[in-house]
Amino acid sequence: MSLFDHPMVCIDVETDGANYARGHVLEIAAIRIEHGVVVDSFTTLLNPGVDVPRFITGLTGISNADLVGKPQFDDIAERLLEIMDGAIFVAHNVRFDYSFIKEEFRRVGINFSPKMLCTVRLSRALFPEVKGHKLSNLIERHKFTFTDRHRAYDDAHVLWQFLKMAESDFSPIVLSQAVSRQLALPSLPKNLTEDDVRSLPEAAGVYIFEDENGAPLYVGKSVNIKRRVMSHFTRDTAEYKEFKMAQNVHSIKHETTGGELSALLLESKLVKDLMPLYNRKLRRAKQFIVAFAERNEDGYDELIFRQLNDVEPDQFDQIMGIYQNKTKAKASILSAVRSFTLCPKLCGIEKATGACFSYQLKRCHGACIGKEDASHYNNRLKLAFERTKIDSWPYEASVMVSEQTSEDEGLVVNQWRITGRFNKVKGKVEVSEYEAVFDIDAYKILRAFMGRPSKELIVQPLELL
Repeated sequence: MSLFDHPMVCIDVETDGANYARGHVLEIAAIRIEHGVVVDSFTTLLNPGVDVPRFITGLTGISNADLVGKPQFDDIAERLLEIMDGAIFVAHNVRFDYSFIKEEFRRVGINFSPKMLCTVRLSRALFPEVKGHKLSNLIERHKFTFTDRHRAYDDAHVLWQFLKMAESDFSPIVLSQAVSRQLALPSLPKNLTEDDVRSLPEAAGVYIFEDENGAPLYVGKSVNIKRRVMSHFTRDTAEYKEFKMAQNVHSIKHETTGGELSALLLESKLVKDLMPLYNRKLRRAKQFIVAFAERNEDGYDELIFRQLNDVEPDQFDQIMGIYQNKTKAKASILSAVRSFTLCPKLCGIEKATGACFSYQLKRCHGACIGKEDASHYNNRLKLAFERTKIDSWPYEASVMVSEQTSEDEGLVVNQWRITGRFNKVKGKVEVSEYEAVFDIDAYKILRAFMGRPSKELIVQPLELL
């Protein structure tokens, strides 16, 4: 078998930035190879319809003046499809070039999804003992020739020289294996190897994407780690965030868990501990503000702002809402006041002596001055915060929570707080306790799982074992 048994097109693009979603191709070159021979080539500058940034001109030498009168992408789309017909798309860091070209095709209403071969990954596969696989490294190491570095045709021609060198210096079996692995995993980012993904388990757990220095980029969870990780890379050209993250992933760590519940809880904990760059939703403030309901001497429930850490576990069912800061708390409560005609004074967002201002506007029924029945007002307050209040703990004391796949080990939970872990050893339960802190994300996860019947989840009272 030959490396060139299948048509290939070496492609390089020069762009006006790194963001394909907002960027444009300024220059493109394509060299088609069939049976080891160049049969067609195509190169052109493109007018993007926007100004070229100065740093791009400094890097490539392409200026606004160079692009006056040049074709736009839709003018050359058919020509590019023609030269690519049935061929493998070859590029150095292929996801970068492919993402820009795919986006340009999308803008003119054409779907573009060829098979891809990355020469960065191919170089790593063929020369695992060396460091540095940038195009400049290949040029220096293999003495490839070029005229204008950082111009599309010369860079594409370097790729053609690399393919010829590989065909000459390596056996057909080695080349076939290296190429076949890529075509089987066409979406793998440039800095990962096939083994990085193949070694991932098809089991529940958590995975961590790390950059070249080992710093966490992203923490995720799944009931199938391997499948979920691959899904990031198959959609990276459809979502710029995924693309940008994939370009920086150098390694993947993982930890398997007993099931989905423990995976979700571990993900939540690791995001807070590691603060990964690309996790947003679970990165929360360490100190939360709660709206805490206390009954006053007249029988009305008043909202009082407290720090979450100041609320005792047996008072959690008096929490009407948890907020990242006092400003967000007041904005949310004001919305509830208006929607349910509550008293802003009793809700802690207005200071007044006597009647609140809303009572004068007939937007409060007079709870602030004892004119509304207290039980009616308190019931309406509960209704207003039904979705945000903390549920009462449904058990008398601590419970053991485990998943079917790991019945003999799991979590000890009390008042929605994880207070430790348990293990069953020879019929006896051993508990390792640790300091429990109420975590709003863990609460939501536990409530969702423990509040619904499930064959996968086992909940047992701790004191019975």
